[in-house]
Amino acid sequence: MTKRMTQAQFQQIRRWVLRNSRPLEWARWQYWFEAGEAARIAEALGSYQNADGGFGWGLEPDCMNPQSSPYQTCSALTLAEALQLDPQGPLYQGAFAYLSQESTAYQDGWPFTVESNDGYPHAPWMGYDPKLNQAESFGLNLGLARQILTHDCEDAALKAKAESIVKKSLDLLFTQEDFGEMGVDAFCGWLKQLDKLPQSAYSQDQIKERILTLIEKRVERDPEQWKEYTPRPSYFVRSKTDAAYPRLKVWVEAELDYLIDTCPENDVWEIPWSWFGLYPEDFQVARTWWKSWKAIENLAFLMAFDRIEPVKKGNENHE
Repeated sequence: MTKRMTQAQFQQIRRWVLRNSRPLEWARWQYWFEAGEAARIAEALGSYQNADGGFGWGLEPDCMNPQSSPYQTCSALTLAEALQLDPQGPLYQGAFAYLSQESTAYQDGWPFTVESNDGYPHAPWMGYDPKLNQAESFGLNLGLARQILTHDCEDAALKAKAESIVKKSLDLLFTQEDFGEMGVDAFCGWLKQLDKLPQSAYSQDQIKERILTLIEKRVERDPEQWKEYTPRPSYFVRSKTDAAYPRLKVWVEAELDYLIDTCPENDVWEIPWSWFGLYPEDFQVARTWWKSWKAIENLAFLMAFDRIEPVKKGNENHE
């Protein structure tokens, strides 16, 4: 018998998110679970956008820097993509304008961390570090390049930069195994848009197979490890239509069970990371924001696989 989250569990998570989340997460909740309007999330998301078009203000809660950064901007574009916001709107066009600035560039792409991060509370890995930028900018750049090439960017120079990043990434795809923390995730993002890749020496089938192989190698299959910061199956599979689902089906179903079994009473799932004592008071704020963020992602994952008990007729929530 398929295990399902009860409506009582779902409603207690709803109450927790309503009590503790930012307006952005509450708008996301209403959009995904209560037929809310995407425009409400777009408005909330836009409040994190600066005059230069980039995003800051702790949008991604591990860095409270109000100034724009490529990493925060990538987070914003990822949310916008999930909402299918208009690529011609101010959110996308402002972000592209920000990414096109010379002052934003790092080598042939964009930096993972920026110097202004150090002036505000942040996780240890978000402090400015040229060595970290060298290691982690690959995935960020590939993710930003995908956003540029698949969302009607009209800036020819920016598109050329994005195409160059993707072409170099495709060459590396077949010649190395380690792509940093975000690299395989960024390749995974291309699986639904392979037809929009720049021309290369590799066929779409070859690229798809190689990405799926990397995902299989990266994913953590042991449920005992999922309480730690580790790449769970849900990092790469969000629905049955995702390309990696047939290969990861057993572990996807195991994670769905795991989420139901580990959902606490009168709380939501804990995040599996900390700031290791850095900015302790600010971390508690970030931790609360993250818990709402992750609760929404977990419930969307459960819902996509029909793992939430339906509302009984007459008991609909009209709050």
